[in-house]
Amino acid sequence: MNDCETIRDQLVAHHEGELGEGERRLVEAHLSACPDCVRDAGLIREALARVETLPVPEPPVGSWQAFEVAVRRRIAGEAPPRPGLWGRLIAPLHGLFLLRPVPALAAATALGLLLAVGLVRTQRSPRDVPPAEVLVFNEDLAIGQNLEVLESLDFLEDIEVLERLDVLQKLDGGRRPRLS
Repeated sequence: MNDCETIRDQLVAHHEGELGEGERRLVEAHLSACPDCVRDAGLIREALARVETLPVPEPPVGSWQAFEVAVRRRIAGEAPPRPGLWGRLIAPLHGLFLLRPVPALAAATALGLLLAVGLVRTQRSPRDVPPAEVLVFNEDLAIGQNLEVLESLDFLEDIEVLERLDVLQKLDGGRRPRLS
């Protein structure tokens, strides 16, 4: 196929503005150098202008109704399409309401299962909990380790009691003595 034949095939699209930028430039460059293709482009423009001036006839009354009836007859004469494998497998179950896919029910079931699995996995087994004797021993151990602190606190309370005694206040001339 030579260049002129390729360009002639694109002249109608060029006239209608349907070519891309690169193709449009190629056609215009060819038209600037080829008088035969310029003549053909002029004939195409003239023919399309004449066609555009022709009146568009209205369809006869009732033609759309007749067309609809013909289409319906043709559709009724066609065999229905054969269902796919999955459709044939579930066709006997189609009448059962409970087996129809219900997205909300499926989502609720999946959420319930996830919740149940999570609860089962997070429960501690009884062997992980130490026996009561160990807990009591640990508490006694903690109190024993802080015994020195507790004893000094008792001593400080005893000092406060002594400071409040009236006898000590009289010995010190009426002022409260500071023992600490």
